[in-house]
Amino acid sequence: MNDFFLPFGNLWQLFRSKAKGVYRFGYDVINASTQFNQFANDHQKLAMVLSNPAVMKVFSLQCDLFSMGKVTVEKKIGKKVKVIEDDPFLDLIRNPNPFTSTESQFLWDFMFWNMMGTSYCYVDSKDVTKPLNKMYFLDHGKIVWPKDFELKKDKLVFSDAEVKNILKTTITYRYQDGTTFSFPLDRLIICHDLTNSSGNFYKGPSRLDALTKIISNSEYTLDADNINIRYSGKFLVGSDKAVGTSIKVGMSQEEKDDIASKVDTDTKSVWPLQSMVNIQRFVSDMANLQLSEKYLHLYFVVGNMYGIPRDVLEAYNSATYENQEKARAAHVNYCLEPKGEQFMDGFEVHFKYREAKKSINISWEHLPFVQIFAKEKAETKKIVIENLTSLLALGVDIDQANEYLETEFEIKEEPPIEGQGQQPGQAPGEPGEVEEAPQTQGEDLTGQPIDKKVNGFRLQVSND
Repeated sequence: MNDFFLPFGNLWQLFRSKAKGVYRFGYDVINASTQFNQFANDHQKLAMVLSNPAVMKVFSLQCDLFSMGKVTVEKKIGKKVKVIEDDPFLDLIRNPNPFTSTESQFLWDFMFWNMMGTSYCYVDSKDVTKPLNKMYFLDHGKIVWPKDFELKKDKLVFSDAEVKNILKTTITYRYQDGTTFSFPLDRLIICHDLTNSSGNFYKGPSRLDALTKIISNSEYTLDADNINIRYSGKFLVGSDKAVGTSIKVGMSQEEKDDIASKVDTDTKSVWPLQSMVNIQRFVSDMANLQLSEKYLHLYFVVGNMYGIPRDVLEAYNSATYENQEKARAAHVNYCLEPKGEQFMDGFEVHFKYREAKKSINISWEHLPFVQIFAKEKAETKKIVIENLTSLLALGVDIDQANEYLETEFEIKEEPPIEGQGQQPGQAPGEPGEVEEAPQTQGEDLTGQPIDKKVNGFRLQVSND
């Protein structure tokens, strides 16, 4: 504790205890950092996700959309980019381990653990071509970090030697039966959902820490709904007489059983009584409680925390089909693609693909709801082509035009049509002389541009 807080004594300790009591799950609010080896808290988070319908729905929706991505590998050759369809990484991600035999399931698992705060992907070998190479996602609650890492977790590192020393640190993974598996830190590909610069470079904070009360309220809402439904079929039966008008105080057990047996029977429809009986429900009006609306609102808050649009969540009255598709496509572009690129970048570094000028990408362009933006993309490309044509007509060099428009167009020679514009003895495709275009009848050539055809291209040249 800093010397500044010493005079306050127990008051400071009380504040710390209250703060930690509100914000659970191992997140230290005072120091603003995540803690290592919080096994019980990590398992509580996992149990909360798996047991709460609202959170589970949000996690499933996010993971389902992410798992639809398609991973590709590209290699840059000069100015061209070639797609490598038989790259060994694609074989590895399609069958990462004996228990995960599909690419989509592997991507689903990544998003699930990433939404928990930090995903730890164990890769057995840095040799992507190794036949028995395996990849697993590790449970946070089973990772045992060395005790000295608690002192290193926020230390800045400036030397390569120190980085290598840290990557050689032995991490322990504890199985349920108590046995362990140890491995060096450099076998982990670590991806954070938020940031890793809040006091722990190896374990980032989780959005679930901020959703503690929201999730707790949704549980209470479901409990209240459950209790009210159970009591909605129960009734209160009593005399309609006012107190003090020839009525006994209290009822014997025999009278209570007699009323219950007679009211809860289908043998008679008419009951002659000396005085009226008042029957009321335990729950008079469930609609006024609006429990379903409250639960949907809490579900929306959880989904919104993870960046999922309202139309994708479908928590309220659904919008039009087109708006839903646009919302899904926008969600992919703004939320899922950055996470996917972050994950793929980790593999590029781990397998040293960047040194080989290779890139690993993930895309959702093949999905129908992403194609809804195809028209807008086509119009954008059309504008780019029109601008390129205008620049070339002004005499701008093709390389300068590409740099200005951020394109990679190339001008190729058109092979001349046989018998047209070809001189005797000239081979097809061989550069020829400049050929003037036919003059338009009645055209005044004074100061007017002349159409000329050079190697199959028609250009306008000044007639000065």
